[in-house]
Amino acid sequence: MEKEEVKNDDYLSRLIRQIPLESPSDDFVNNVMAVIQSESVVVTGKKSFFPSFNSALPYVAVILFCIVIFATSDLPFLNRIPAKGYFLNDILPYFGALVAGIKAAFTSKYVTWGLLVGLAGGLLFFVDRFLSRRSAI
Repeated sequence: MEKEEVKNDDYLSRLIRQIPLESPSDDFVNNVMAVIQSESVVVTGKKSFFPSFNSALPYVAVILFCIVIFATSDLPFLNRIPAKGYFLNDILPYFGALVAGIKAAFTSKYVTWGLLVGLAGGLLFFVDRFLSRRSAI
């Protein structure tokens, strides 16, 4: 460093030491707090079952689909799955009999009309819930 720069540095350091520190006014905190708007407290309510059910439903459907595909396919490496024969020989025929019984229930026109009215009422209920939730938002 040159001699002139050292003189400037000494002068600046003395000048900085002589300047008093600034302090906020006495009512600074009150003024700042008056400007800040208070926010409403968010009350956590009881979470409904349906949103969590709706978010998990696609994953459950994909998992069940994959299980059925792997259990009924003829890929050679899948023959090593334990109890595959039990599934194919015992459980799948049971589901076939169950589906045949359900099909027999639909041969009656009273069951068919009851299901149609019930499905229409359920559809109207869910449309009403969907639209009322949208209008509230």
